[in-house]
Amino acid sequence: MTPFLPWNDLPPEQLGIDDRDLRRQLDLSLTQRFRQQCTSELQTLLNACAWAITTTTNVVTLVIVCPNRVTNWAILSQVVNLGNELAEFSTDARIRIYPTPEMLDQFEIRVDELSIYQDGA
Repeated sequence: MTPFLPWNDLPPEQLGIDDRDLRRQLDLSLTQRFRQQCTSELQTLLNACAWAITTTTNVVTLVIVCPNRVTNWAILSQVVNLGNELAEFSTDARIRIYPTPEMLDQFEIRVDELSIYQDGA
């Protein structure tokens, strides 16, 4: 399929260093803003984990790596509250939770799917 735009109006095939720097700055800003809007309870819980906001393919994702299974359970019990805060950034946002640093299995949910957990929260 031939693009309708002239070649100089099309996005680059690869991101340049400036683009990567801007993406990194955006991720850092979103992470700071998210932390500020969370309750002190959520901040304390997140401080026990490795976490950050990332943006890839225009999707905002809260990535959390739990240090142990107990913290993982506490994070999972707050997934609705975390998702509600994250939804302020984007209705297409996602939460990805790794139970421990050694585990490759993950739990991922979109914020628009949180209603299935509302009754349990």
